[in-house]
Amino acid sequence: MTRATRHALAVVTVLVALAAGLWFWSGVVAPGYRSSIALGVLWCVLVVVLAGRVGGRLPELKRTLRATTTAAVVVLLAGTYWTSIRETEVNEVVEVGAPASSLSEEELAEEAGVAPGVDPLAPPP
Repeated sequence: MTRATRHALAVVTVLVALAAGLWFWSGVVAPGYRSSIALGVLWCVLVVVLAGRVGGRLPELKRTLRATTTAAVVVLLAGTYWTSIRETEVNEVVEVGAPASSLSEEELAEEAGVAPGVDPLAPPP
């Protein structure tokens, strides 16, 4: 296996491990929003630690693994900030009607599209 192939394989392995683990731990296992974030952070830390250990055993891949994990974590942080944390303002008009309890029986029947005085659940004649 050539040197370039080993580096490319290391990059792909780290990215696939991060993506698959984030999908599984944050999307499948986590029951809520905060636990999803916590499990995602723990998974990223675990992948970074494992990549560091592999880089310690294979010094030729150390820079590649460190650069890949750093870039992936920066992209993940930017994506999390962009989709979850930054401020958003919503300006929309919400139509408010009268509460059903304040409408008369005729008005309720008209809202429902039924003739007044007719039971909507009664079978047709």
